[in-house]
Amino acid sequence: MRIHIKYLVNIRELTGKKQEYVDFPNSSTLKDFADWLQEQYALVLPSRSIMTLLNGKNWNCYPEKIATKVQDGDEIVLFPPISGG
Repeated sequence: MRIHIKYLVNIRELTGKKQEYVDFPNSSTLKDFADWLQEQYALVLPSRSIMTLLNGKNWNCYPEKIATKVQDGDEIVLFPPISGG
């Protein structure tokens, strides 16, 4: 299955990419993605310095959290926390 990954703001600088498509085995989870990300780019998830969205929702919104299974065509977006005021 193929996952679309987008890297925003300074995460883009850490990976050297704006986006990429990565193939994962069927029945992979967000944990499998986090392990791949650490191996590829030395980025550790979960992290307070990286926000993570799966199809527009924060990973913590899913009942299984990091054990959530990913599906073909899913989109993962990584970006730094945003604050304002």
